[in-house]
Amino acid sequence: MTMTFDELQQIIDLHTKYLSGSDGGKKACLSGAELFGANMAEANLSGADLRGANIRRALLWRANLEGAVLDGVFCKRANMENANLKNASFVGAHMKGANLTRADLRGANFLNADMEDVILTGAMYDRKTIWPDSFDPAGAVLAEE
Repeated sequence: MTMTFDELQQIIDLHTKYLSGSDGGKKACLSGAELFGANMAEANLSGADLRGANIRRALLWRANLEGAVLDGVFCKRANMENANLKNASFVGAHMKGANLTRADLRGANFLNADMEDVILTGAMYDRKTIWPDSFDPAGAVLAEE
């Protein structure tokens, strides 16, 4: 499903209400959404469903995706600098060239994800973070417990 900037903003606004417990709030379901190049900088999408969405080249700078489900997401060259990806699930995600500079990856699950050329400079992970087999999180920093 392709959506306009206004439609996406409305979903983000309703999700923010949902997270705060306000009337009229609704959990964001962007599963399968076409969000190529979308600007979601600083959006709070914690716990949202983005399974199989296309967020290639999207701007998610400082976005909060804590606990979000992004299994099978297409996020090639997406900018997730300084994003909160704590406990997010990226199982089978297509992440080639994504920018995760200084992102919080503690507890994130990247099982079977394609992480070729992912930028991890200063990203923080912990012992609960699950990486693809034989993946070296070069540039990322293991957080002390």
